Amino acid sequence: MKQSAMVLIALAPLSCWAASAEEDALQQQLDLLRQQLIQQNQALHQLQARLEAVKTSKTTGTAVATGAVAGTAASVPQNEATRRTPEAGRSTEDLMIEQHNVFDRAWVLDFGLSYQHYNRKDLALRGFLALDAIFLGEINLDRVRSDQWVADLVTRYTLNDRWQLELAVPYMLRSTNYQTTGKENSSRDFEEQSVTDGGLGDLSMAVYYRVLAEDEDWPDLVWNIRAKAPTGKDPYGIEVDTSESGNLITPKELATGNGLWQLSTGFSLVKTLDPAILFANLNYGHSLKGDFDDISYQPGNQPGSIQIGDWYEYGLGVAFALNERFSLSFNINQRITLESEQGAEGFPMEKVTGSDANAASFGMGATWAMTDKLSMAVNWSAGLTTDAPDYNIGIRFPYRF
Repeated sequence: MKQSAMVLIALAPLSCWAASAEEDALQQQLDLLRQQLIQQNQALHQLQARLEAVKTSKTTGTAVATGAVAGTAASVPQNEATRRTPEAGRSTEDLMIEQHNVFDRAWVLDFGLSYQHYNRKDLALRGFLALDAIFLGEINLDRVRSDQWVADLVTRYTLNDRWQLELAVPYMLRSTNYQTTGKENSSRDFEEQSVTDGGLGDLSMAVYYRVLAEDEDWPDLVWNIRAKAPTGKDPYGIEVDTSESGNLITPKELATGNGLWQLSTGFSLVKTLDPAILFANLNYGHSLKGDFDDISYQPGNQPGSIQIGDWYEYGLGVAFALNERFSLSFNINQRITLESEQGAEGFPMEKVTGSDANAASFGMGATWAMTDKLSMAVNWSAGLTTDAPDYNIGIRFPYRF
């Protein structure tokens, strides 16, 4: 017992020394952690100040900070480069190319195919009513069915983030079927004739200027001016064929253009309201008066002048980017054309009755980014008025360089 007591008495100073050493080590670790905490708070305050500065200046960057390495917090330099926000998805960009403009692609080559179908019926009565109940005279029921295919190549070249140039080259193929009932005043006698023709359409050139770039408060606004050249086959002075009965008259060839220079200008805008994208456009067009050697289907040349009526058109739509590569859109478009004028050589210009038009349609579209550079856009529309095509189907393949 005495030996054990003496051992404990001998070890007491050693235990006190060990406790004191442990206390010093813990105190050092505590001081180190406090120093690290102070450094982290300083880094946090620096990041907070930079974030407020970024919000104030409405920049899209966020500060880049480095974390603590090997138990020590690294300070954030004030001249650290900012990180840009992610770019718009491909589905949104494809939609912008179809409905608006994209100024971040140096060159876009766009090939498209479209098909339009018209089906019109006209009942012509030439006579009078006897006893307010019996019609005496000629009864003609005319039906015209027209199919139109257009293949066009559109190229867009972006000069900078404000200016863009465009050139469109169309090729058109038309097929029209003419039917009439009423031969020799009979409702059973039926006549029919089909005409097919095609060729180069009217070339168009356009210049786009970006007035406003989209931000939190304003939409993306682009102004455009377009000129269309009369490179297609004009519809004036085309000879006609007459059936043996004289009841059916059909043209020998079909036009692929209107034969006049046309100028148009307007605005288009896009506003992103995630997940929806709103777009709209408003345009006005004017045709220059043209002189032709023959403006009548009658035999012989009858020179004169033609001027197509001015037109106004607008479009409204909404789209949804379903994912990074696919989007859906819905739109409505309307084009109002005023009456045209014509006049024989040496005579004043006169309005052409019935030459005005009101074409409205409702459409749907979808875009799909097939590869990093190639996309596919499909659209469909149905006519809402008699002057619009019954339906229109199109497919486009924009390729970005």
